[in-house]
Amino acid sequence: MKRRRMLSTVAGLYGAQALLRQHAQAASPQSAEDLHDPYADVDWETCGHLHSMSHQHGGQTKASCDEFYAMGYRHLAFSNYYPSAPTYPLTQAFQAKRADVIAAPNAEQHSMPDAPLHFNSLGSLLATGYGSSLTAAQRGTAPLVHRFGGLQVFTEDRPWAGVYRLDLTLSADAEGGPAKLTVKGATECEFSGAFAAKAPVHELPLMAGSHTLYFRTTEPQLHMELNYDRKQLTVTQCRLMQGSNRPWREVFRAALDGETIEGRRTGGLLHADGGGITLNHPTQDRQRYETFLDFDPRVLGIEVWNQLTSGFGSSKGFYDDSPGPRLHFYQLWDDLLRTGRRCWGFFVKDHNTFGRGRNVLLVPKAEGSAASTEAEALRAYRKGAFFGAVSALAVNDAGEVVPPYDYSTFRFSRIVVKRDADGRAAAVEVAVTGNDHLKRPHVQIRFVTDRGVARVVDASQAEFPLERDTAGRWLAAFVRVEAFAYPGTHLGGEPLTAENIRGMNVHDISLLHDRRSTTGKAHYSSSGGAELRSRIPIVDMIFSQPLRRV
Repeated sequence: MKRRRMLSTVAGLYGAQALLRQHAQAASPQSAEDLHDPYADVDWETCGHLHSMSHQHGGQTKASCDEFYAMGYRHLAFSNYYPSAPTYPLTQAFQAKRADVIAAPNAEQHSMPDAPLHFNSLGSLLATGYGSSLTAAQRGTAPLVHRFGGLQVFTEDRPWAGVYRLDLTLSADAEGGPAKLTVKGATECEFSGAFAAKAPVHELPLMAGSHTLYFRTTEPQLHMELNYDRKQLTVTQCRLMQGSNRPWREVFRAALDGETIEGRRTGGLLHADGGGITLNHPTQDRQRYETFLDFDPRVLGIEVWNQLTSGFGSSKGFYDDSPGPRLHFYQLWDDLLRTGRRCWGFFVKDHNTFGRGRNVLLVPKAEGSAASTEAEALRAYRKGAFFGAVSALAVNDAGEVVPPYDYSTFRFSRIVVKRDADGRAAAVEVAVTGNDHLKRPHVQIRFVTDRGVARVVDASQAEFPLERDTAGRWLAAFVRVEAFAYPGTHLGGEPLTAENIRGMNVHDISLLHDRRSTTGKAHYSSSGGAELRSRIPIVDMIFSQPLRRV
């Protein structure tokens, strides 16, 4: 707690003037009167390629940190919840052993009564929530008696801090008699508005199934007693949890600017000019995300790939294993860009440790302290000086997925705006490098605009002309670049040609494989046990951030 208070105080030192300057910089073009280029400040000859995470659970044990190090991550911005508190800084022991690793505060915020939203706060010191789950041994007693401690008591001035969610799951082989729940130290309440009180819970009957109840605490501990017949019912889950419990605008502001509570400064960004909010697994419609993006220029963008939620996204929500194509997040990205909004795209694994999806930050070669390098990484996120990667999985001779898993050196080595004699943007010049010439010797580059795929080039270098109308206005609302490195065959020997790749959308390309895993860590699908029949992908895919007309 002392460490968190100290970091929160650092964040609070940034004044309103610095934030206003940052807002203006984020909203204005960096390099020309009619073009916003997130790569304008990148020195492509000398920059480093820093593999990073914007939404990744884990990192709370040495083994977990070592696992991500083995994957090639060198910027660890773990985002956990229950509680939603930064896993930052890294332990001294790990940092001493891995001196080439830097970190950033981050957490996943959720449970806003007015929006079904999860968001991450890269670089933010905001910590919210609570979480305590019973072990299988604890759940196996009957009656089940437990006291959850360390709770905040409900008050009218800060109601969100004293509301908790009790999750109970009861299973039965056949219909059995109900369990009876009694709770002391709290009163059941609504999860909306002012969390209106319902009534005390005393011997509430609960049948087999999942049950969620919200409580306003009256004491700093909640005592529960669940009476049930172990011959008829099994308690498979029992936990007390807490999320943000506040309107999303309030939580956004606390994450970005911090707030003072009972004389103590909390939340806010560690660096005023770096980091911001990412909108996670965006399963809803465009209008909803327009509202979030318009709240503040430090709301950076949406996830375009989330391994846990069907890859490029499904409008059906989480865990969709339908034939596809599953492209909801991907199509939403372009729909938002067509409105003229700035929206960075993020590529993440979420809960899936061994899946695919990472952000590669383009940062100056490390010359200063770890703290200054951390700041540069967060500035890269703010400016959009990064690209997303959805890569092939490494396998051994036995076909097992092994370290470094989805790490790849395939990358953009140049995204540069060429100018005419009058200094106006005339073309975007792109080059890629780092593909595995033995396994993935073939390269294709695509330019995508508001009209869809506008140009495809089968080479490691390409150029896209920025055409203008008779008034001199750039025709395309945006242009972004995708590149694929792929083998000459798939499915164990079937030809895979440039023409084949041209005819595929990114969802289909992400599914290309030679074999399916029967054991190991090839997590592609989200449904239970699906890793045992998962495709082992064979194509490296990279995605630039958009260059926008302004």
